[in-house]
Amino acid sequence: MQTPPDEIATAGEVMQAYVPADWPVEQALSRVADVPRWTFYPPDLSEPAARERVARTIARAGLAVRYVIRTAQGPVGMVGISGLDGSTPDVFYALLPGGRGRGVATRAVVALADWALDHGAEEVHVTTLVGNDASEAVARRAGFAVTEERLDERDGAPIRIWSRLRA
Repeated sequence: MQTPPDEIATAGEVMQAYVPADWPVEQALSRVADVPRWTFYPPDLSEPAARERVARTIARAGLAVRYVIRTAQGPVGMVGISGLDGSTPDVFYALLPGGRGRGVATRAVVALADWALDHGAEEVHVTTLVGNDASEAVARRAGFAVTEERLDERDGAPIRIWSRLRA
């Protein structure tokens, strides 16, 4: 699968592929209590750790892309897609409190899932930790349905795999 574009617009936001100067978004997300709880963000990233995390993300551009979601007010979170190496793409997301409750995450997830399905993917996944009701609501609103429940290979936590198929 090809790499998504560096910029994708939604109805109200622009998603821009990470650049080194985006480290403050990573740091801010790591400091929102529920983000590390429900994602793989480490808590309370230092500036050097946030810079390194962004550098690693940029270096994986052929395998995954992470975007800053920007509104007219500034950055409100991130959305990304992995599995660009030919496996099933997986969309992931995290929002700062100021970006929540306005459909931002749903629009971003739909935009990346649509891109993947339009560029050869037969199926796209979203993975949620069981109990993350807000993230599961985003997946549902973005047209995904639960297709599997299992324990995560990394830490044994119960997860749900949500799928959306090419029409």
